[in-house]
Amino acid sequence: MNKSVFFLLAFFLTLPLFAQDVTFGLRGGPSFTTLGGDDGSVGAKFRVGFHIGGFASFAISESLSFESGLQYANKGANGSDGGVSAVVRNGYLDLPLLLNYRFGERFYGLAGVQPSFLVSPAIVLEENGNKVTVNGKDVADLYKGFDFAGVIGFGVELNAGLHVQTTYEHGVSNISEIADTAYNRGFKLTVGKSF
Repeated sequence: MNKSVFFLLAFFLTLPLFAQDVTFGLRGGPSFTTLGGDDGSVGAKFRVGFHIGGFASFAISESLSFESGLQYANKGANGSDGGVSAVVRNGYLDLPLLLNYRFGERFYGLAGVQPSFLVSPAIVLEENGNKVTVNGKDVADLYKGFDFAGVIGFGVELNAGLHVQTTYEHGVSNISEIADTAYNRGFKLTVGKSF
């Protein structure tokens, strides 16, 4: 792990020490992901996946809080080449480490980092109506087990602890073992409930 990643993680992981109040919750929704980079983005199109998990929010002041959580997120891309279509359908455990800044009563912005760990790689290949799913150990050697992304987004607080938010994730670490530059990219549309 390089020094800048280490210092970012250390910064975000020590923020809860300054928290005044803690809130827990659940959230989930659809994800719209693709692959970016010179090698990874060739023919890659967005695909619809999902994410689901829990979070904890640590209030630092009236308008600023630190938020972390654990989510299962389905990522990847759609593509085709020479009559063969392929769907990359990788499952990750995301650990978002975010600062949440409130604007007024209901609106807020999010920014931070997100380490992710590959837990279920899969590729679905289709040619002339014949589908084959390759997953687990058969495809795991194509991908690195760790991803790291920057995250930015905004949201709105509703009534009864409900909120809706959207975030953009920009992967900065190469996820491929065979391509020089292949990065996860994507948007999450999230509905959450605080308790």
